[in-house]
Amino acid sequence: MKKLLILIVAFFCTSAFAQSNEVALTYGGQFVSGDYDFGKSGVLEGNLAHRLVKGGVAGLYVELPLTWTFKNARTDPAAALHDHYTGLFFTPGLKVKLLPQLPISPYGFVGVGLAHFHNTDTDQGSYENVIDYGAGLDWSVLPLLSIRGEIRDFNSGVPRMGFPNPGSRQQNVMATVGLALHF
Repeated sequence: MKKLLILIVAFFCTSAFAQSNEVALTYGGQFVSGDYDFGKSGVLEGNLAHRLVKGGVAGLYVELPLTWTFKNARTDPAAALHDHYTGLFFTPGLKVKLLPQLPISPYGFVGVGLAHFHNTDTDQGSYENVIDYGAGLDWSVLPLLSIRGEIRDFNSGVPRMGFPNPGSRQQNVMATVGLALHF
């Protein structure tokens, strides 16, 4: 019992001196909505963040997420079109983490950047502007390690690769879970 109490006190003491950098790797799925029929695909995301402002209730971070989607499929049943593509999203932005000193910390973020879509059937590519926003949750399991879950929406232009481009935008919603290292 005494050892358990010492571990709990040590955990909260080290958590009180919260680290200012984060590196996270998460994996999950993408759900796209737009003018075409999109299948589900896989997502792998790496994220670097640095705390700019430390507050008692919230912390402000600058973040650099790099997100790769793979095995995307796109179909236009009316025109009998079908293709496969990958996407790479880079959206530097700001993150606000609430209660960063507690074991469970919710956060929200927003960013602006570019997406590169690559058609794996025709080897065509397309760059589109993108706005990124969403929310997540860090659950500390060790003083320097947390389990991270988040939902991001990359609102981008429709990839222009062999399909008619109606000039609209598409929602690239991604749900991921993984680990974050805090130092």
